[in-house]
Amino acid sequence: MSSLLERIAARRTELAEQAQHLTKQLTDVQHELDRVSVAEQVITQMLAEPEPEPDPDPEAVGRDVPASATATGSVIIPYRHQVSGADGLPADYRLLLQTVTDAGKALICKHICQAAGLSTESGQVEGTRAKLNRLAERGWLRKMPNGSFAPTS
Repeated sequence: MSSLLERIAARRTELAEQAQHLTKQLTDVQHELDRVSVAEQVITQMLAEPEPEPDPDPEAVGRDVPASATATGSVIIPYRHQVSGADGLPADYRLLLQTVTDAGKALICKHICQAAGLSTESGQVEGTRAKLNRLAERGWLRKMPNGSFAPTS
């Protein structure tokens, strides 16, 4: 009879430990759920806000870092319809835009790097591709179905 009581006590201890572990897991999942919910609310609110107007500061034109740079140092590339010309773009973006425009035809990213005198190393090409995609998203370039980039009409 005492061995049966010992087995029951051991099982009770085992279940109590399992319950404690599951309670901790549930708490962690609830915290993660709260974080995701807050992120969703913030993103939804940000998407509902209108696009910011371009900086009317005439001194901002031609600077390497436009007035639209954020506090973290990242640069906001304006939409083409928001500014009068490419002078509002940072120098590296202007170089890419000018390279594609001078070619007058669609080029793949590696060829754009070569024509602009940039490195054709894999990591550098991918960084350039991100900039070209950003220019295409903002209406400065056209991204072709095959992934190449062309000047806008």
